[in-house]
Amino acid sequence: QIWLLSMFLGTLLGAVLALIKSLLRNVVKDPERLEEKTGVPVVATIPRSPLLARLDKNKASRRLLAYTDRDSLSYEAIKSLRTSIMFGMPEEGKSGSRAKVVLITGESPGVGKSFVSSNLSEVFAQLSKKVLVIDADMRLGELHKVFNMTQDNGLADYFQKENHNLQDVVHPTTMENIDFIPRGEKPHNPSSLLSSEKFSSLMKELSTHYDYIVIDSPPVLAASDAMILAQYADKVLMVTRYDDSIEGQLVYATKQMQKANVNIDGIVLNDVRQGLMSKYSYHYSYAYGHNK
Repeated sequence: QIWLLSMFLGTLLGAVLALIKSLLRNVVKDPERLEEKTGVPVVATIPRSPLLARLDKNKASRRLLAYTDRDSLSYEAIKSLRTSIMFGMPEEGKSGSRAKVVLITGESPGVGKSFVSSNLSEVFAQLSKKVLVIDADMRLGELHKVFNMTQDNGLADYFQKENHNLQDVVHPTTMENIDFIPRGEKPHNPSSLLSSEKFSSLMKELSTHYDYIVIDSPPVLAASDAMILAQYADKVLMVTRYDDSIEGQLVYATKQMQKANVNIDGIVLNDVRQGLMSKYSYHYSYAYGHNK
């Protein structure tokens, strides 16, 4: 009886402590609550991929769903996000340019913005659209690992090396219709480089060659780069991670963007997991089409 009572009390105490910790931390979970707190619609909830979840966290973020888990609900959610973006796009990009520019950022590191950027680019390319992916995180960007490339001859080098032109920094990938600009060698003043006239001219020239340009920017709370890049974007998306991101940080990040007169078009809730008590567990219980 003592053993049974001890086990019961220990389990109960652990559950209570876990609940208290969760309440105090106030992590991101409920899309409706996010919309109420930020005033920004949640345009997509991306479930965790079961296959990618079995991989090391760092390796999982470097995998494209098209090659590892194309029958998953995660991949379908990315396609739904693509549809949402396309229907909300203007007929022409900013300044009448051909390309539609999508800026993807997050409130803090590790939310999965590069995962969303790369997979979103891949599903756009499926539509026979010419897509350019730019790793604009010149400090710590790792998007080149998704495409099995190096960071050399990238965006930072375009600014810092006089002999670098557009052809030197735009690289074709192994995927049809997708080109890539890596981050390049780490500069001392990335925000100043993005604010320069040279970057503005670069964006104008790139816009004449592509249908979609997807820009992966640094997190809002880590750098001001996203606010600078937003002036070139037709759509601005804020990625946050389910049950990991802090709600207060997300709210603060959206307010910082709004203070800079940047309109955030939508929040992407990434890595959503099934919970018995979650009213959003239908993401896992229903799927249309193939589901291994």
